[in-house]
Amino acid sequence: MGDKLNKLIKEVGLKEEYYTYFKDSDVIKVIVYDDNEQYDFIISNKFILPLSVYNELLLCLKKCFNNVRLYIDVKDIDYSLVTEYFSSILKDIALDMAKYNVFLDRNITLVDKTLRIDAYNKVECTNLITIKNDIINKLKCYGFKDIDIDINLSLDGNKELINQIENEKVVEYTPSYNMNTASSKKEEVTKSTYRAKKSSEVTEIKDIMYEVDNINIIGMVFGSEFFESKSGYKIITLKVTDYTDSIFVKMFTKDDKEYELIKGLIKENKWYNFYGKVEMDKYANELVFITKYKDVTETEGKTLEVVSDNYEEKRIELHTHTMMSQMDGVADCKKLLKQAIAFGHKAIAITDHNGCQSFPDAYHFVTDYNKGKEEDDKFKVIYGTELTMVDDEINICKRPIDADLLSSTYCVFDLETTGFNAGGEDSIIEIGAVLIKDGEIIDTYNELINPGKKLHPKIIEVTNITDEMLEDKDNEENAIKRFIAWFKDYPMVAHNAKFDTSFIEMCYQKYKLGEFTNCVIDTLELSRAIDTNQARHSLSALVKRYDVPFDETAHHRADYDAKGTAYVLDKMLRKVDKQNIHNINELNSLVSKEDIYKFGRCYHINLLVKNKTGLKNLFKIISLANTKYLYKTPRIPRSELKDKREGLLIGSGCYNCEVFDAARTKSEEELINVINFYDYVEVQPLEVYDHLLQTKDFANKYELSNHIKKIVETTNMAGKLIVATGDVHHILRSDKIYREIIINQKVPGGGRHPLAKNDITNIPSQHLRTTDEMMSDFEFLGDEIAHKIVIENPNKIADMIDIIEVIIETGGVPFSPKIENSVMTVTNLVYTKAQEWYGDPLPFDIEERIAKELYGDIVLNTITKNLEEENNYTKEKAFAILHESINKGDEFIKEQVFNRIKKDDTEGLSDEELKKKVKKSLGGIIGGGFDVIYLIAQKLVKKSNDDGFLVGSRGSVGSSFVATMMGITEVNSLAAHYRCGKCKHSIFNDEDGNPLGKVYSTGFDLPDKYCPKCGEKMIKDGQDMPFATFLGFNADKVPDIDLNFSDLNQAAAHEYTKVLFGVDNVYRAGTIGTVAEKTALGYVHGYFEDKGITNKRRCELERLAVGCTGVKRTTGQHPGGIVVIPGYMDVFDFTPFQYPADDDTSAWRTTHFDYHAIDQDVLKLDILGHTDPTQLRMIQDLVGWDVRNVPLDDKETMAIFLSPEPLGVTKEQIMNETGTLGVPEFGTPFTISMLVDTKPKTFAELIKISGLSHGTDVWLGNAQELIKNNVVPFKDVIGCRDDIMVYLMYKGLEPIKAFKIMEFVRKGKASKDPETWAGHVETMKKAGIEEWFIDSCAKIKYMFPKAHAAAYVISAFRIAYFKVHYPIIYYATYFSTRFEDFDLDVMVKGYDAIKNRMLEIMEKNYDATNKEASILETLKLALEATARGFVFKTIDIRKSDAKNFTILDDKTLLCPFRAVDGLGGVVAQNIQNEAKKHDFISIEDFQNRCKVSSTLIEKMKMMGVFEDMPETSQLSLF
Repeated sequence: MGDKLNKLIKEVGLKEEYYTYFKDSDVIKVIVYDDNEQYDFIISNKFILPLSVYNELLLCLKKCFNNVRLYIDVKDIDYSLVTEYFSSILKDIALDMAKYNVFLDRNITLVDKTLRIDAYNKVECTNLITIKNDIINKLKCYGFKDIDIDINLSLDGNKELINQIENEKVVEYTPSYNMNTASSKKEEVTKSTYRAKKSSEVTEIKDIMYEVDNINIIGMVFGSEFFESKSGYKIITLKVTDYTDSIFVKMFTKDDKEYELIKGLIKENKWYNFYGKVEMDKYANELVFITKYKDVTETEGKTLEVVSDNYEEKRIELHTHTMMSQMDGVADCKKLLKQAIAFGHKAIAITDHNGCQSFPDAYHFVTDYNKGKEEDDKFKVIYGTELTMVDDEINICKRPIDADLLSSTYCVFDLETTGFNAGGEDSIIEIGAVLIKDGEIIDTYNELINPGKKLHPKIIEVTNITDEMLEDKDNEENAIKRFIAWFKDYPMVAHNAKFDTSFIEMCYQKYKLGEFTNCVIDTLELSRAIDTNQARHSLSALVKRYDVPFDETAHHRADYDAKGTAYVLDKMLRKVDKQNIHNINELNSLVSKEDIYKFGRCYHINLLVKNKTGLKNLFKIISLANTKYLYKTPRIPRSELKDKREGLLIGSGCYNCEVFDAARTKSEEELINVINFYDYVEVQPLEVYDHLLQTKDFANKYELSNHIKKIVETTNMAGKLIVATGDVHHILRSDKIYREIIINQKVPGGGRHPLAKNDITNIPSQHLRTTDEMMSDFEFLGDEIAHKIVIENPNKIADMIDIIEVIIETGGVPFSPKIENSVMTVTNLVYTKAQEWYGDPLPFDIEERIAKELYGDIVLNTITKNLEEENNYTKEKAFAILHESINKGDEFIKEQVFNRIKKDDTEGLSDEELKKKVKKSLGGIIGGGFDVIYLIAQKLVKKSNDDGFLVGSRGSVGSSFVATMMGITEVNSLAAHYRCGKCKHSIFNDEDGNPLGKVYSTGFDLPDKYCPKCGEKMIKDGQDMPFATFLGFNADKVPDIDLNFSDLNQAAAHEYTKVLFGVDNVYRAGTIGTVAEKTALGYVHGYFEDKGITNKRRCELERLAVGCTGVKRTTGQHPGGIVVIPGYMDVFDFTPFQYPADDDTSAWRTTHFDYHAIDQDVLKLDILGHTDPTQLRMIQDLVGWDVRNVPLDDKETMAIFLSPEPLGVTKEQIMNETGTLGVPEFGTPFTISMLVDTKPKTFAELIKISGLSHGTDVWLGNAQELIKNNVVPFKDVIGCRDDIMVYLMYKGLEPIKAFKIMEFVRKGKASKDPETWAGHVETMKKAGIEEWFIDSCAKIKYMFPKAHAAAYVISAFRIAYFKVHYPIIYYATYFSTRFEDFDLDVMVKGYDAIKNRMLEIMEKNYDATNKEASILETLKLALEATARGFVFKTIDIRKSDAKNFTILDDKTLLCPFRAVDGLGGVVAQNIQNEAKKHDFISIEDFQNRCKVSSTLIEKMKMMGVFEDMPETSQLSLF
């Protein structure tokens, strides 16, 4: 019985005879309401209390308190008792109201957790329904939590009648009896009507266990969800925690204003007082808190873990792990830095495992923090990493001798010891050894040794040696002397020899026996060297591998292990002898120096960066560890560290470090030799090593503390700095739970975390410790030493370190690679193509556009001003000089601009200042230094074109006329115009002199026209897009050229960048995969399931998941991003590199930093894979002419965007409103519905639809409403971002103002920055801009660039053209390139079968599987194809292609092998390859040659693929 309950029942006078029923009970909670007028007692108990005991306790409580409710929280509920309790409650009710007497003898049955009682008429039914809920609530008081009552009306249609009664109820029953009556006999208890007043008591969330009214909680909102139901209810669900537990808080409203008020009221990470009630929610399936917005008030936050550093002097933490320590650290980098600053620490080191991916976040945070601060007030981030160092000395044979491998005599030995610490308190308790020669054991040695102390139970368990066995044995000194005399100078052999020889060597030192000089061979290292394909190398594994008889039950006794090891050694040496190694001194050659990193001993080390040189060396080391020396995990050889340690400090690291390990087995003198490699040595608080006590690596804290003392003392003797670090993995002690959850998971590619062991029941807290904590943690060393290692030495190290620029500040302009003569190459390409299209000399507008895009307005302005000063200005002369100047190159332009600025200078600027002004004045592609970017894009596109593939442009690059002239994009950004392909004449205005672009937003919609100069039919072109949408005004935007390559040609384009820039100058753009919210929630569920905890609220699970979200899981690469390092710089100036997801077979290395971290420093090329260019290439191969010649004003093609009739089918036949199924951009249900709403008739409208479909809040609730309400015609609505700028300019607004409004709107800033938006609105109103246009702009959240939409639509229209005019080719190429899932059986059966299968899937709605949904998309187009008269033929093992549909005739498509469900690409290719070699003679022959499974063979038989082919290849003679 719990103390609280014991005290309570004594105070209320419960008789002792009842105490036995409360052995496992305690008071969970007592809730007091309204000035002690109501008491709720909640008591836990293992079983349901007998009714008499419950009633007796309730009666006792009522004698001492006013109104009382008693709730029993029962762990093991026996529902078979519920009928007895039900009858008792019914009797109490009947005492008050005689009408219920009729039910006392009524039949009551229990089905599952539901009580069933019969009612014989409607009146009885009404009476029972009236008291039903009160009875259920009373039963819950007794402990029957999930009980329900079913009233069985024994008449036909009883269910309908009960529902009718429920609906007809008007007056609720209010019982005059007390539901908590103390016994079946009516008690004389004063009755009073009670209505709770609003409680002021605050309940902790952990204490909420029942439905309860009138309750307050205070909690922090850590998440929120807003949902609008079909019935019109707005449901607000808040995730609230008070850090004792968490609960969902729900609010309901139908009022829109109230809904908006709530959304504005509640902010995440704020604390609120919530008043309301707790009830079971059927959707959440748990208790939730229900409140109203008026009952929510913001309040002060609960004080959680109070952490402050009050020590006068402050420490510095030199070893921390952020969330970028893969599946280990849970400290958010910025929060970690903020905490260190809050502690008053002046620096902190970031040392993530195997990398430095938190550096960018740390750098940007500290740079912002330090702005404007004095030097002494600046905070310093020390950049570092924790790596695995591999000792690249070969340790198979130590002190090798010149002796024959097979004929030598070997001493094979094994020791049992009191523990693992040879250099500490442990000693030998058994020596077992054998001499083996020529495979025969010729002598044995075995001796037990008395260690002079009791053995640890774990040692007894492992070795089967007891204290009694050692009582009368000799001591270690005498025993070891006898053993030395026995083994003489024989080569010594042991499994994991380092351990055993450490005890031998320590004995030599302890007993002054000289020096141990024997040759030592380690069978563990030998196994790793000769059995490289094996994962396990334990003695148990070796005896099985080499077929040596071995009894595992005798394992770990020294003599037995020595014999087993001896026989293994003999077989291993014979295997080595066959590799042409015959001498002991040749054993180490089994491992090449190049491969030693795979087999050498591994230790953790920490590296800290001192200066910029060190940063570069760190990047080199991390890169080598993650690529060249990647073996299971990243690792770095000691020799590489020695070579690259300039600018770095090397520290020893955690418990896995070399110093910690060596201190257990080495003397002080030997330990000093180890320590000398390091610049500083770390020790951590004893608590951080606590898991080593749990695993029995150390017997007790005393032994562990002595171990730490030895390290500290020896480091001081070595003259090195010794520092105390926390090996930090989380910020607060309370955050440890997040790390426990994370390390409970598998590390992708790396197995389980080393702390995730069964014998580690409580992982150490590795939080960021205060100076006070650390001084306390190391008080066992004495105040002086503790002060030195906690405060003095870490500060000394911090003072050695510079403040370092990790990410180069470029002002947003990346370091571009250099290409010789790039300026003139770009200029020549542009003018050559422009003159080819528009003639020589070029029209003034085009000349001006080129000049503006290349250099900005400054060049023409300079020329104009010069001519005007000379009184010699004519437009012809100005443009002639402009053309000539640009063709002379950028140096000439700079000179001319310099002279002009110098002439206009009134400030007396120096030449250097003038040059800076020139640089600032020059804009455009060449003036901004972006010519190389353009040239790279041109080279990539040209290479793909030369390979026979089109390239589609993405983004706003199509807004650049220069890009069009260079062949980077097909989109022409000039206003709508005509151009003559023969005489080069161009027309931009109509006959009245008005711009054609004012009426036509795309030239493709212009009416046909013949050239007035030569009579040739003119080409219609131009999409009317300002260059500023791409590069901004005066080149203040860095160009981002994204290109869509054929997915068949993407890899070749990627490889071509290596040719252009060199292998070491191009890297895939790296990404970092972190734990997502849903994944984290799964981790939390798994963690508690493993611990057998199943009663956690989902809301609390979600809170814990938040602490795990963002932890690094793996790395990856951008699907098309290539980062280019300029040849005049080094990749290590920017980032380390690695393989994606540690895949050392990858053809590409990636940036170690997420590419966004360095996107302003280096050029990223987006070389993306896309299906459109692939399909168009296939079409081109089949039709035999250039698909770029498709007429983009084809009327029949345009008609399918309105109806399927141009395809020869009806809407009903194909179950679709338009003919655009299978047309990119226009074939989804969403875009088809847009086509139905907009009824496009022009190319411009198709571009607008594409833009609308990709924008946010541009169509729904915006343009769609304008069209429906006939505010404006569709052609006038805003579809793309360029529409805004062009429209405003045509309305007379200055280009710069129009540009600023466009940029503001397209980023969705109207709602985020109302003050600025108000200014833009005023500007537009003054210019006479319509209200609908302004309102539409205000709603927009994101807008698609017109250039991107135009490029998409051009490609889509071409594909649509072939659907109309070359349908068999269209269907063959579309099915070949777009679909992955097929229902071949259905497709070959034709139209009716396809339609039926479609209806079957559609009927399932959301219950359809993902695969069925994918098949449905395939069948939609197959239905259309068959409706048009086309036929699908099942696979033919002689003629089918592996991947592509084959055209057999004008109406028939032969399906490929991959269309067979379950038949993968590899098998499909096998079949095609084998079919080409020679015919299959039988099904057996087919299966064997093509590697097809029996399941697929049976499926293919059912499909009739094999026809009359025999089963086997055997001939029958009879």
